[in-house]
Amino acid sequence: MPGSDSARRDAVRPDRIRGIVAQWPLILVMVAVWCALWQDFAPHVALTGLAFALLILALFPMPSIPFSGRLNPWWSLVFTVRFLVDVVRASFNVTGVVLLRGRRARGSIVGVPLRSHDDLIITLVSHALALVPGSIVLDVDRVRSVLYLHVLDATTDEDVEGFRATALDVEAGIIRAVGTREDLELVRRFPSSAPPAPRSEDRRGPADPSAARPPKEEA
Repeated sequence: MPGSDSARRDAVRPDRIRGIVAQWPLILVMVAVWCALWQDFAPHVALTGLAFALLILALFPMPSIPFSGRLNPWWSLVFTVRFLVDVVRASFNVTGVVLLRGRRARGSIVGVPLRSHDDLIITLVSHALALVPGSIVLDVDRVRSVLYLHVLDATTDEDVEGFRATALDVEAGIIRAVGTREDLELVRRFPSSAPPAPRSEDRRGPADPSAARPPKEEA
């Protein structure tokens, strides 16, 4: 009946609005990425990013990303400062590689196994690494919590391991800022590597993804 259909639609709208509001961590990430892409964190740019984030979530509903409810202001500030320093340093490094080596510059595809299996942490880490010049996220293995990135000027095993250590430092900084207590415990237990044991029996691929790094390729 027309009346019942209208009532059903009216009941669905508040649920959909609540679903969008519940995804505020994802909305904040999308706004931050928008501002970073424009390289401008002015209020009008942030508001434009907010409008686009809400529009995207309304048109393309996504699964809700749970938030631990924990936010450490001090570690959030520390991570932000370190991230900005990394961006500036990487910008100079990439400029030097391009000017000195040009087309002779090479890179590698690097698999980075993370400690956390939290969707929000994986999303934040992948965005943080992608925003630093010289690295591009190619794939995310959500089941095994592994990021695959193309890294410029990573031509030796030492370079690859150095990038993995940097990526794990980024993850640790994000976990200290907004991670769960379980993830904080993982950082304390595994300060420089991911846990060796798989998360579940249905995990695909090798137990140590870092041992299955694809071959190097030219940038």
